[in-house]
Amino acid sequence: MLDEDLELIELAYAATTREATLMDSVKRFLELQGDPGGAMFHYDSITGQVSDTEVVALDSGQAIAIQEVFDSYSSDAGQIENPLITAGLADLLDGKVLINDDVLPFEELKRTEYYRSVLEPLGVRWTMGWIAAGKGQRWMTFTSSRAREAGEYTRENVKRAELYQRHMARVIHVLELLDHAQETKQIFEQSADKLPQAIVLIDDARRITFCNAAARTLLHNSKALNDRDGVFSVGRTTHEQGKFESWWNLLVSAVAVDGAQFDDADMAPVWQIDVSRLGSTAAKRGTGRRWMVTLKQRPDAGDTPLAYLQSQFELTPAEAQVCASLCKNGDAVSTAAILNLSPNTVRSHLKSAFRKTGTKNQVELAIKLVSGR
Repeated sequence: MLDEDLELIELAYAATTREATLMDSVKRFLELQGDPGGAMFHYDSITGQVSDTEVVALDSGQAIAIQEVFDSYSSDAGQIENPLITAGLADLLDGKVLINDDVLPFEELKRTEYYRSVLEPLGVRWTMGWIAAGKGQRWMTFTSSRAREAGEYTRENVKRAELYQRHMARVIHVLELLDHAQETKQIFEQSADKLPQAIVLIDDARRITFCNAAARTLLHNSKALNDRDGVFSVGRTTHEQGKFESWWNLLVSAVAVDGAQFDDADMAPVWQIDVSRLGSTAAKRGTGRRWMVTLKQRPDAGDTPLAYLQSQFELTPAEAQVCASLCKNGDAVSTAAILNLSPNTVRSHLKSAFRKTGTKNQVELAIKLVSGR
């Protein structure tokens, strides 16, 4: 990994501790790519339209120019419809980084109203984009653009975008969780305590700084997950505990790693432990870094019986199974993995569940399912 790419990742994570903003890292990404500007499209998968657009550029003059072009286009067209997002939506939802030539031949793109009204006035020849995060039925798609004289995107540009996409999505997920905290530990704990997912916050030495109610129950009842004098440990035997401790030491020693998954031990009912770093440039090993540990459980008929979910919320059997897994795992990707479904299938079931339960995002849905209201 290049030093500048590591700096980019660290700058993104600085947003989780309010030492920087996510837009700071977006501007650094544009600078490294050699792109003058880009935009965030908030795409509504139900209406099939872009509901909001955030412009980003390396200088304020460029940002104003881009915003004026978008405003002019939206005032005439009513809704911003980016043909690159529309044509490539299936691949974007699968997590791919796309360049406009991968989606539409340039000669065909030039005939679209979007090109004539937006891209051509800005002198854009190439556009790169990907889905950065999802919240409820809305998907935020990030695009950056460059003129013909800058040359087409290289493999290095694409690899950097793929790297940044992964970390950008994780940072946005963490920021969404922290939004409930209103920047205070007490409110964060009150909010996290309501989540059905089992969440533990620990430091580099695995000292526990917070457990929500679901995690406390697991630690109390599990023989494989332990709170040993305030230190988080995994494993039923000395051998299994040693494997987890070795894995953990490698994780916290790796400078360029922000998180990982552990499943190399019998941890039933937990099938996987997901670890995400909450840190920034200023937080080095042993100086107060924190890690968010999510204990992912297999869906069963225990806390959230499938028949109950079907009758209470009028869910189909498939929707109920996805919802039960969401309550245990906390995200659509893990739910797809444990149920052996495609991410698109899971998102489709969740979209239907949002509508039936009157919820807007995965956190609201999980809380409503568990509370029964």
